[in-house]
Amino acid sequence: MTTPNTALELRDVRKHYDTPGGSIDALAGMTLTAEQHKIHAFLGPNGAGKSTSLEMTVGLRTPDSGTVRTLGLDPRTDRKAISRRVAIQPQEAKVFEYLRVGELMELWSSFYDHPYPSVDVLESLELTKFIKRQVTKLSGGTLQRLNVALAMVSDPELLILDEPSAGLDPRARKKLWSVLGSWRDRGTTIVLSTHSMEEATALADSVFIVDRGRCVSSGTPEELISSFAGGPTVVFHLSGDLPRDAGAQLTSLGELTVNPDRSAALNTARTDEALALLSRTAGCHDLSVRQPTLGDAYLAATGTELTATTTPEGD
Repeated sequence: MTTPNTALELRDVRKHYDTPGGSIDALAGMTLTAEQHKIHAFLGPNGAGKSTSLEMTVGLRTPDSGTVRTLGLDPRTDRKAISRRVAIQPQEAKVFEYLRVGELMELWSSFYDHPYPSVDVLESLELTKFIKRQVTKLSGGTLQRLNVALAMVSDPELLILDEPSAGLDPRARKKLWSVLGSWRDRGTTIVLSTHSMEEATALADSVFIVDRGRCVSSGTPEELISSFAGGPTVVFHLSGDLPRDAGAQLTSLGELTVNPDRSAALNTARTDEALALLSRTAGCHDLSVRQPTLGDAYLAATGTELTATTTPEGD
């Protein structure tokens, strides 16, 4: 049930497409709830259903069945009301390419009664130097930041961003994360899609793991890691066979795995004891402790690894 603190709610949402290549279930029972005043990340590969879900929340797509509520409103019947309170930056958004950046921001600002100062948005996203440049002459990464700026200028209650850091170099990406964090801190709810583990871990208050048209799990990054990936792992290599007594002691500390290539791993919370034991054991070398990551949790939750491939573009 939608509560006053709910930003988005999807209940058993389904969407089917018939394409020349065959039938596609873009959403196969998507169910999730996102609270207000937080940053939520939809984490999953391309084709998992992230974009379809986000576009449904503002009425750009219509579900075949199920319930969608955005700030308590139905996007199918309350799209105008939603547009006054919600802004979206869709993938590959098309804007007036032959306007200059400053002209485009002024135009967008004129659509709203109480816009956020465009000069402040441009400055925060380091776009001020492009004010006089035509949109068609911007690099891919700069255009991506401009699309985010256009979504921000309405000063929305809910800001929806579809892969906002795609095409950004590492510095620009971290700057964007800082800006989004400051908007969250001033009360804006932000929902974004990503296939970057780093982005979801660094930015999100909660993560929805999306796979094959469903939300398969959700929680804070720390909760997901704890639930699916367990504790830290001591990793090491062996020069020969592990002595029997050392093996028994390691097994008493946690779950021990020795691979055919003589690499080994001990999943244990008692890392200090394990390291001390291994350092005294002949033939053990390259000792280190690996902390579990959101990537480990994603693999455990979905059975597949998620590889982000981005090509940074310069300005």
